[in-house]
Amino acid sequence: MVLIYGDILMDVLIFDEAPKVYASDAEAKAMVVPGGSAFSTARHCASCGTETAILGCVGTDGGYGFFTEAGKRYKVKTLLTQREGFTGTLLVRHEEKERNMWSSPNVARSYVHVPDVKIDWLHISGYALFHDESTRVVEELLKKAKMQHAILSVDAASYEPLKEHLDVFLEKTRGFDFLFGNQQEMAVIPKTDFYKHVVVKQGGDGASVDGNHVEAPHTDVVSTLGAGDCFNGVFIAQVMQGNDLVTACRKAITEASRWVGTDFARRYF
Repeated sequence: MVLIYGDILMDVLIFDEAPKVYASDAEAKAMVVPGGSAFSTARHCASCGTETAILGCVGTDGGYGFFTEAGKRYKVKTLLTQREGFTGTLLVRHEEKERNMWSSPNVARSYVHVPDVKIDWLHISGYALFHDESTRVVEELLKKAKMQHAILSVDAASYEPLKEHLDVFLEKTRGFDFLFGNQQEMAVIPKTDFYKHVVVKQGGDGASVDGNHVEAPHTDVVSTLGAGDCFNGVFIAQVMQGNDLVTACRKAITEASRWVGTDFARRYF
């Protein structure tokens, strides 16, 4: 089984805003969808037919039911802890096919009990290494995963918080089998030679694995939101199913390209 750990967030997506009106209302197109890098990666991994579970924390504001139902929809096993407070939230504003994000983790990085499950591949969202409580969960997961000889991977998350927490990130992930990151994130990491395999996501230019570059097909982009998570999930599933790394990279790029060209209604329903 692939076990994925990281922030579980409700993504609030906002598009097509009208000009704001001071102290009054203006219309906008908006939707709330299950998100966070960890859950998004899990749903794409599961979509390839790979047994996948998500470990994380939600609040007492309805988040438990929201993500349990989403897990059933996407065939992801949900291993959720509920804490008093608000489920993590990500505000995403779309402009010219790109997205800007404001995150409020709330309870998402609270300590959760590590369950007794079989782990074949453990994937960590780098956001979990940006807070003491969630870092402790990562440490406990690693002990369990290493005892089971699981494959270990980490996604570099986001370059701005990565810069602030780089020492912890490198300390906890040294020796992992896979490091995933985009070009901005990789520029923050001074050395990558203590990871067995390095996967660099390059947006519309494709991706590389261990220096082997794979081009992306041309795509009319609707939104880049979640493209990296889609890539990660499909790549992990393809390797789990026995494909070589370049083939896994090619299939992950194909699916991520399809994802960014898909409208939001078809992405989630």
